[in-house]
Amino acid sequence: MVSMLGAAASGLLHNQNVMDVVGNNLANVNTYAYKKIRAQAAGRPTANTSTDPTQQTAGSRMGVAETTTEISFAQAAAQSTGNPLHFSIQDDTFFRVTDLDGTPALTRLGALTADAAGNITVPGGRLLEPPVVLPEGMTLPEISEAGVISALDETGARQPIGQVTLVRFMNPAGLEIMGNGLYREGLNSGPFTEGTPTSEGFAGVLPGTLEGSNVEIAEEFTNMIIAQRAYQAAAKTFSVGDEMLRIATDLTQ
Repeated sequence: MVSMLGAAASGLLHNQNVMDVVGNNLANVNTYAYKKIRAQAAGRPTANTSTDPTQQTAGSRMGVAETTTEISFAQAAAQSTGNPLHFSIQDDTFFRVTDLDGTPALTRLGALTADAAGNITVPGGRLLEPPVVLPEGMTLPEISEAGVISALDETGARQPIGQVTLVRFMNPAGLEIMGNGLYREGLNSGPFTEGTPTSEGFAGVLPGTLEGSNVEIAEEFTNMIIAQRAYQAAAKTFSVGDEMLRIATDLTQ
């Protein structure tokens, strides 16, 4: 009976975690460059077969194994914005930015803008790495398919003012999620290669667009229904086990 309760409790916890992940994905279905998260049961349960409570194995777990999350970097469709400084990445790469605390970060959200000081920034006021600054007197900045940022000078001629570089990781799923569309290198992300859009091994960027979310609503609702049914089954199992334990306790009194 104790084994039944432990197995049911682990099922309740896992499927609650799945529901939380599904809810987060659905909340970001319209968030540009959002990457969906998958909840999985990692490994196998390690139930203790001993009937002696004093012989419990550290970390033993009955029923469903521990829940882990994995990010999916599957590319989403580009959505037109008409902004000449916006761009969407057309392969599995990222570009570098500097976070507000000065630490390096990575993103795929190419919603560039020029702040009051002329700095070309991503959402939240984070600077590109390397930094790009709109010189005084120059206007109408835009980005090309090759990632070159240019602007019009006082004579009306377009001049390059900076370059967006891309990086590709051997294992992007190993990147650490920072929130707000930002990532940083993790212990498991592996080595990376760096290049510019349209250079060898790197696709060009698509100006005037932003990458959409890769969340598929039908898939998320299917996962939600499965998790709900599994949660209900685990709750029923726990209820039956609790009732059996109550009866056994009454019989020993």
